[in-house]
Amino acid sequence: MSKISTTIFLLLCATTVYAQTENWHTIADRHHLAAYLVAGLMIVLFVMIFSNRLFYFREQEVNIRARQLNTQLALVLNSNKTKVWTYSPQKIFTLLSSETATKEVYAPIDFSQYFNHEDFEELRQRLTSILIQEKVSETLLVRSHDNQKTYEINISVLKRDKNHVPSVLLGIQRDITERQVRNEKRHNLSLQYQTVFDTSLVDMIYYDGEGYLVDLNEKACETFMIADRERLLKQRVHIHDIPSYREINIEELKDNVRLSSITDISQVKQEDERVPDVRLGGICYYEAMLCPIRDENGTLHGVMAAGRNITEMVESHHKQEEEAQLIQKTTKQIQTYIQNINYTLRTSGVRMITYHPARHELRIYSDLDKIQYRLPQLRCAALIHPSERRKLRGLFIRMDKGKAGNISEVLHTIFHDKQGRDVYMNFSLIPMTDKTGNVTHYFGLCRDETEMKYTEMRLLEETMKAQETEELKNTFLMNMSYEIRTPLNAVLGFAELFNSPHDVEDEPVFAEEIKRNTDELLQLVNDILFISRLDAKMVEFTKEKTDFATLFDGWCYLGWSALGPSVNAIVDNPYNHLVLNIDEQHLGQAIQKICTCSAAYTKEGMVRAKYEYHHGELSIVLEDTGIGISKEALPHVFDRFARNDSGLLSSTGLDLPIVKELVEQMGGQIEIQSELGKGTTCYVMIPCEMISREKKTEMIN
Repeated sequence: MSKISTTIFLLLCATTVYAQTENWHTIADRHHLAAYLVAGLMIVLFVMIFSNRLFYFREQEVNIRARQLNTQLALVLNSNKTKVWTYSPQKIFTLLSSETATKEVYAPIDFSQYFNHEDFEELRQRLTSILIQEKVSETLLVRSHDNQKTYEINISVLKRDKNHVPSVLLGIQRDITERQVRNEKRHNLSLQYQTVFDTSLVDMIYYDGEGYLVDLNEKACETFMIADRERLLKQRVHIHDIPSYREINIEELKDNVRLSSITDISQVKQEDERVPDVRLGGICYYEAMLCPIRDENGTLHGVMAAGRNITEMVESHHKQEEEAQLIQKTTKQIQTYIQNINYTLRTSGVRMITYHPARHELRIYSDLDKIQYRLPQLRCAALIHPSERRKLRGLFIRMDKGKAGNISEVLHTIFHDKQGRDVYMNFSLIPMTDKTGNVTHYFGLCRDETEMKYTEMRLLEETMKAQETEELKNTFLMNMSYEIRTPLNAVLGFAELFNSPHDVEDEPVFAEEIKRNTDELLQLVNDILFISRLDAKMVEFTKEKTDFATLFDGWCYLGWSALGPSVNAIVDNPYNHLVLNIDEQHLGQAIQKICTCSAAYTKEGMVRAKYEYHHGELSIVLEDTGIGISKEALPHVFDRFARNDSGLLSSTGLDLPIVKELVEQMGGQIEIQSELGKGTTCYVMIPCEMISREKKTEMIN
């Protein structure tokens, strides 16, 4: 602006000089006024152009400076894993890019893609609460969309309108995933070490870097008869208050130090008031190991004392060596506890598992510090057999709700072991709680119980088979006893009639009944003996070359010998000769028995038999138009001593069971189809080898 003022002043001076050279009487005429006006307009135009250029260059300098500052800010934010964004009441997110130092505008649906859905909804509620002035600022933790990262977001008011209402909110987003992982790992290690400390079989006492007592386990309280553990910890007991440790300078401890002491505790308590308040008295023989705990820089953070009262061992000399070995073994177990756990996990196939309800994620550890798998709930469900997925969902729901109580379930997985068997895994978890008693996560083990599961299944199967066999045996014996007594009683009854007063003309009837029941009893005994041999696999099947076509008609008619005159018997024999490698005797026996059963229930109509040979299999079809079998009785036709709908047996009641056993032991199959009142069809398929065949010539009229 100083340059503009100077220019205007020079122009005025030039005008004044010009005016002095002119006549004062003519200086105000219209020609001079027009000149003055043009000069003034030119001056104003010059000033405007100059001002515009000056403003433009200054604006460029400001923009360059702003871009430099934005770039520096982006570098700082990127190095600190921090992002800055704003939010307006119009629901617009503006993000300062940490890479290009530019602003990126997002709608809520686009901005939500970077976060977990539930956490983003919580973020929007917090933003709304600040916009409506319920709160001044908010801080919350949110997860990324894949739950792999955790962010800490601080929300505050960036701008307010003239009514002092928030118009723009500022969000500062920091990536704290590594810090969360470190905290969680530190927490898990703390729990593990605390478990070792509390459950150890030896006295565990911990002193801080200054030598003051910090903690001791229940075993130490039991050894020294400490009634009030919390009271002892509040007394600020120093390590030098213990008579055995007074000569030890803990600052000079570099390695583990083993100590043995003999102390008359009763006397020391009377002479030295520094002795801690313990109720143990008398002479105490005690062995301890002091383990200094130092960091990488060699700074002492504490001293761990592991000890054991060896009074009884000393007093009992013959147990001294055994007790000393136990102390050494126990101490070594403490020092190598984590290594042993890791080795066990690697060699035994057992894996440690944790489930965090907040992340809905199951973690499987190959050792204490290494996560082998991270499995979300859907992935876990995909690895479980479909029949077990409902049970798995129930377990996840229970853990997501933070229910107390141990969890132990054996689940059927989709994996297979080296033997091709389905793998069963046992999952055992216990809830881990915080100071307030709320469940933070679940910790446990999973192990392969496939062998045990299949052993149980085999035992159950064998038990059921044994029970079924016992039931079948009992049923068979009961039925056999009943069926044998029936004809036997008839024989005895008619025989006794010969000795009682009777008409001589009735003697042929008595003799005929005795013969008929004797034959039936003999057939029943033969069938029982034969089916017993079949059950014991004592029947020998001998295959030989047999012309089946020449024998089939005879077997069928022999079985139909009891047919009435109103029944038409038909045999369809498509071959003149069909030489097969079969067991002639037992196959013929099976066909005869089927035909005998068919004849027993067919009083009118027809019975028909046919066969065919295709692709190494002999197919035989035997059908009738008899009374048929109901749907309820059809599944039991092969049961021993099975009865028809009228309560009667077919022959001895063992014909069809014998046929079924014969066919199956010859490698074949048998099937019966029937409908009550319409007849029955029996299909028999026997695998066999054909030697030769000659089909009959079909006659065409």
